[in-house]
Amino acid sequence: MTEQISHDASQVAQELAHVQSDLQHSRQRLSALHDLTDALACSPDEEGIIQALMKGLPTLIDTVMVGIARSKRDRIWIWSDLQNREREARARRYLLRKLGHFPSHRTGSCSPPRHLRLVPSSASQQFPHEQDFTLGQEVPLSLGQEEIGLLLVEPKDPDRFTRCEREVLETVGAFLSLALRHIETHQRAQELALRDQLTEMLNTHAFDGALARELSVGLRYGVSTCLLLLDLDFFKTVNDRLGHKTGDQVLKTAADLIRTTVRDSDIVGRYRGNTFAVVLPHTDRQQARALAERLRDRIERHPFAVEAGQVRTTASIGLAAIPDADVVSIAGWMTIGDAAVNDAKVQGRNRVVLHAPKPPALACAAALSCAA
Repeated sequence: MTEQISHDASQVAQELAHVQSDLQHSRQRLSALHDLTDALACSPDEEGIIQALMKGLPTLIDTVMVGIARSKRDRIWIWSDLQNREREARARRYLLRKLGHFPSHRTGSCSPPRHLRLVPSSASQQFPHEQDFTLGQEVPLSLGQEEIGLLLVEPKDPDRFTRCEREVLETVGAFLSLALRHIETHQRAQELALRDQLTEMLNTHAFDGALARELSVGLRYGVSTCLLLLDLDFFKTVNDRLGHKTGDQVLKTAADLIRTTVRDSDIVGRYRGNTFAVVLPHTDRQQARALAERLRDRIERHPFAVEAGQVRTTASIGLAAIPDADVVSIAGWMTIGDAAVNDAKVQGRNRVVLHAPKPPALACAAALSCAA
């Protein structure tokens, strides 16, 4: 009888120790899950989110490979524990085939990843006839009905991949989706804050920042950079006679014409009212003048479609370039650009006027005169 009691007590103690071990393990997993979701929520950008995921996920699930695909952006990241290139290549092709099509969750295989690589979309064409089989546990990244990506986790031992681990991945996938959307929304809000609502060009504040950067480079390294200021001629008449709605349509069309005429490297903005500004980095005066003439000609020839029919207009363009002895600040650069625009208007409008910098000797004399 005493032996039986002793045996039962020993069994109870073992079961209790097992329960305590399970509880300790669950607390550790919950703590790791909390740390991971908190890191995802606090990450400042997309790369930070992905780095946080790969740092925290191995503490929850024993993985050999993790991949993330972003559907609309057509981007894929792959990590593996031992930099297994064959496994990475297979996962890359698998995820690229999955972009835009996310099936239900499936079990599969995953160990602590050590490195990150961004995969080009062209990689999906390396093995076009490769058999499409499940590589691991798939977790669609979605918000409501919108699918934004796919998380793929390959466990080290798929046979021991538990229901609890799958539920953990579901939770991680939900937090990952929210974190990615939050970053996208924040970035979109930042972009909107820098854009003119009507034309979607840079607003004055944002353009001044770009102008300051180019001025700093120009002054420090002597790099030739040009500023174009463009005024639509008789725009007040359009507003007064046809209404501000028509004026807005003309401005939007003019903005489109400017965008499609300048180069991708050029910076465009709506500076004020009917004045547009363009910075042409690494461009000399002759090149800038040729571009300004093309722009002036396009505006003159273009029939501006409005609700009442068509409106014709022209543009007066002022060109101010650096290096220039007269330019040591943004305000100075804009001042000579404005002066060139006014000269274009005085000379009859619909023309390009280049600000002529003072010869160095005259500029020096003027500076000495001001100092005296």
